[in-house]
Amino acid sequence: MEIRKTQLALTASAFAMALVLVGCGGGSSSTTSVAPPAAPAQQEPDTTTPEPAEPTVNTVSLPTEMPMDYMAPTGMMMVAAGETWTPEGSDVTFSCPADGEACDIEVMADGSVTSTGGEATAALTAGAMTRLEAEKTMMAAETEGRSMGLQDALTDKSGTRGQQIIGETDSKGANLDITRGMSGGAMVNNGRLGGMAGWENNMADQAISDDFEGHKLIRKMTSATETIVVYTDIDAAEHKAFLAHYAGATPIADINGVSITVDNTPANATYGRVTLTAAAMAAAGNAELLDKTKFPQPADPGKGNKTYTYNNGEGANEKKSSFKGTFHGAPGTYNCATADCVVQVTASSTNSAPGYVAVALPGGDWTFTPDADNNPQIVLQDADHMHFGWWVKTPTKAAADGQYLYDAEMFYGGNMPFSDTNIVALQGDATYTGPAGGLFAVKAHKDKDDMDVAAANGEFMATATLTAKFGDATAQRGSISGKIESFVRDDGVSNDWALTLGKADMHASAAMGDGPVAGASNDIIGAWKFQMYGSGKNGANPTGIAGSFRAAIDANTAVAGAFATK
Repeated sequence: MEIRKTQLALTASAFAMALVLVGCGGGSSSTTSVAPPAAPAQQEPDTTTPEPAEPTVNTVSLPTEMPMDYMAPTGMMMVAAGETWTPEGSDVTFSCPADGEACDIEVMADGSVTSTGGEATAALTAGAMTRLEAEKTMMAAETEGRSMGLQDALTDKSGTRGQQIIGETDSKGANLDITRGMSGGAMVNNGRLGGMAGWENNMADQAISDDFEGHKLIRKMTSATETIVVYTDIDAAEHKAFLAHYAGATPIADINGVSITVDNTPANATYGRVTLTAAAMAAAGNAELLDKTKFPQPADPGKGNKTYTYNNGEGANEKKSSFKGTFHGAPGTYNCATADCVVQVTASSTNSAPGYVAVALPGGDWTFTPDADNNPQIVLQDADHMHFGWWVKTPTKAAADGQYLYDAEMFYGGNMPFSDTNIVALQGDATYTGPAGGLFAVKAHKDKDDMDVAAANGEFMATATLTAKFGDATAQRGSISGKIESFVRDDGVSNDWALTLGKADMHASAAMGDGPVAGASNDIIGAWKFQMYGSGKNGANPTGIAGSFRAAIDANTAVAGAFATK
């Protein structure tokens, strides 16, 4: 029997049409089959053990007040919650809170303390608290004693409690040396009085106004500390040609009042040469115009004289009679006219500043010829500046009778005292304002509201305002009055103190004067004095007024200070 096979075959055209229908959705209807989503994979349970949390580390704050002989805690200790720990020999007890974890307390080498876990606290032990209170009582007694001692010095009328270490007899400010370079701040020292031995110099404070900057000089000794506070408005120095200054159309004819001779003939080969007598050499030395590397410099206080002889330069203190050097900062050549010129400088003593002296010379004068080919320059200091400040000697401890013996002095000065000739012709009014500063002392007392006022002493800053009335119907002279107010103490306390500077007549001998001071509360009288400064050229008013004052604000409070106004 024959078995027959059946095969379904599509023509080529029919096969192509089928592909088209599939690609475009073909025909009037189509059916799309979508596979169901796969079932999610089964998560395996996490059987790992979590890391333990880091323990909390807290900083433990030690008490803010400590006895002077405080003994620091040392070591480390685990302190149970609710328990305390006082390290052996320590003045601090640590406590761990009862409602938390144990405290792992550790004292670091730098004195810081941490508490891991519980947050520990620290407090002084009972013994330390007792010592601290005793120290506070002792310090309060010392503050009261010092305030009384300083008040005695500030109100002393006999003058026996205040050395004149700075002095006001010199209207330029006596023994302070104030200079300034062409950049940077002022340089202040007391070199004209006592050299720099033992003094920490030129410790600049921040400026107290647009014009005045402060400096503090300190000398520490066994029995006391001396402090000089100086405020100055000196401007930066300027360069000026030596020939324009010394040999110009209007040459400088003197050095601090001592006449010199200047060759101001341009045709001469020695144009600008300065001729200096012995007195002029002394004046130039005191004005610090001589070359410090070529001429003797003052020794330390009380160490006597230094003398150089200028001849052939063969001896220990002998120098050549002709040599290169600087005068007023300008390079040139010095020459002494004879074989043995002498320059000597004295050291300071208790009653005098160091200075050059006019030594009797065998004959002839000194000359200085500038190196004119190089246009030599001088450094010209500000010619019209003022300063004010105070000196205080603070004892390190009380004297045998229990008193703290302070010395204090207020001072002021300027580089150009106003001349009496110029003041006579002035008319009208002018107002001057500037900073004031000084020392204060308050004894412990009850105020008007029966509240306790603690003893205090220290420094203050304030504001000075002066009114000058120039001219008088008869004497053609005037008067000055003013006020000191806006006191701010160095302990941060602002007081309502105010002083009235009573009318002070301009003296017949100079543009200076003195008058009474009225205290703010009950008109307790003090005193004040002043000096005017400025060139007075072309009939101009004084450019500034500086002065000092002292007053008892009341029976318990005293102030003394100085000021400079412009």
